[in-house]
Amino acid sequence: MIRRKFLLLWLLIAAVALLNFGPRMVAGPELRTQTYFAFQRRWIAHWSVERGRYLPLILLPAASPLAPVWYEMAPHVRMRLDPEDIGQRTILQTGQYEDASFNMVREHLSTGATFVDVGANFGIYSLRSAPLVGATGHVIAVEPNPESLERLRTNVGANHESMVEVVPVACSDREGTLDLYVAPKANTGETSLSRTNASQDGAISHIYKVRTRPLDDIIREAGVMRVDAIKIDVEGAEYVVLKGAQQTLDRFHPMLLVEVVERQLRAMGSSWKELKEFLQAHGYREGRRDDLNIEFIAATSQ
Repeated sequence: MIRRKFLLLWLLIAAVALLNFGPRMVAGPELRTQTYFAFQRRWIAHWSVERGRYLPLILLPAASPLAPVWYEMAPHVRMRLDPEDIGQRTILQTGQYEDASFNMVREHLSTGATFVDVGANFGIYSLRSAPLVGATGHVIAVEPNPESLERLRTNVGANHESMVEVVPVACSDREGTLDLYVAPKANTGETSLSRTNASQDGAISHIYKVRTRPLDDIIREAGVMRVDAIKIDVEGAEYVVLKGAQQTLDRFHPMLLVEVVERQLRAMGSSWKELKEFLQAHGYREGRRDDLNIEFIAATSQ
């Protein structure tokens, strides 16, 4: 173990010297970005203690400016990722993204299953689910942000996942039109129907008028005969989404993975207590937690 650490340190020193003092052997922003993050992933995978885990960050100035790059997280999970966005950068740095949360979803997916990804963003949950449900299954990726939609569609297309249906709307409890506030580029995952929630890390970058639809209508039009799991991560609108999915909950009893942040719920006129009581009224119980994500299981699934 000690020898391995010394080897990694020498590799880091050599990389610093190469990028800062030697000729640029890796030309072009995409190649530099890929090389930098490949080194960082290897370092993190072999560095067993927290201290020094992100030491390769000292290479960042030499690798800059960074650029969006392709990264294959797993077979059939190839994505174009922007390192300026914290969620996408996490994957480039570590090769992982909310693995514990996704594993809760994975337990309910098999060949022929249906997974619904509400707040799909750049598509990580949708793309990881597609190989699990297979050609006879369905993945419904719901994303209203026009900027995220472009990357989502690019990523879905790169994996030839015909079972992934992209739905460009915001889920709500009624049909209509609302303002969507796009969060700063550093964390586009905070984009929200609430200006307050979208501006947690800086001023909003854009405001788009987006169509809102109940999830029940989306599911009905998709023509699926089963819904096995639903992930909801919509920066405070989780309760509103669930109100528009009551028929789906009562008919299919899918497993739910819901991001719950009290201040974000309150910014949109609801609360954790109200959300929990609503799900209990529909026969759900609270399950495991992973950071902000909470699993809910229907009583009929016990």
